Amino acid sequence: MLLAEHNMSVLALHKRLQEKGVSVNLKSLYRLASSQPLQKLDARIVKPICFVLGVDLSELIALEKPELSLVKLDPVTQARITNLLDKNNQGTITKRERAELERLVDKAEKISLHNARALVEYRRRRADRTEGKGMGPRRRSGKESEAVILA
Repeated sequence: MLLAEHNMSVLALHKRLQEKGVSVNLKSLYRLASSQPLQKLDARIVKPICFVLGVDLSELIALEKPELSLVKLDPVTQARITNLLDKNNQGTITKRERAELERLVDKAEKISLHNARALVEYRRRRADRTEGKGMGPRRRSGKESEAVILA
């Protein structure tokens, strides 16, 4: 986006950087211009890009939290499932309670399935970003941010 706003291609940016005496690998510029989030930035490259484009660093990058949406069973429902399971184990569960337990267990299974799919998709996206860079997926706390170049 930012390059388009300045009517500039990656090649034109590369040429302008060379004119300013900055040697930057063309592949690195294309990588910065992609829509994929980056793991790290080289200030030796970013600073001259900001200078050539006449923008502040905050216009060039944005920090975003990783996209991962996990669902939890609410505590009241979890407590009810536990209570009904105890009754089932003791053999004192009624037909109505058994039907309720089956419905609640079905709800919990759907949540688990949703979370499993979300985790698989999240890891797939992380692997796609690190593929070909000699880096495997790295565990994150979830509180870290990823830099995204606004190209």
